[in-house]
Amino acid sequence: CLCFIPGQLDTTCHAFVGETVVLPCTTTPPGELALSKSMLYWQIGTKQLVHFFQNGQDSLEGQDKKFHDRTSLFLDQMKHGNFSLKISNVQLGDDAEYSCIYRQTESHQTKKSTIKLNVSGK
Repeated sequence: CLCFIPGQLDTTCHAFVGETVVLPCTTTPPGELALSKSMLYWQIGTKQLVHFFQNGQDSLEGQDKKFHDRTSLFLDQMKHGNFSLKISNVQLGDDAEYSCIYRQTESHQTKKSTIKLNVSGK
């Protein structure tokens, strides 16, 4: 996976069909994040849920079926601000613009970044 950062807003990643790709999303917290009081959404547009994490654990009931069993977070690194998403067995249909949205439930602080994934056939 090659990831380029054009400016500071967005990142573009490239992957081939069948590969595993990591969509980067990080923040630099002042200390450890309280994941039990956090929500993390990975989504395409406003309706397609790719991965959802809340109250310290994955919550995948509303996940789009095409991502079932293909997404994972780096759970051991999340408290340090690594919200990156791993997508395995990349498909042509995964070519899209993804939003990484992190929200703290108490302070309502929100961080959002947009990552474009370009998928190529082999």
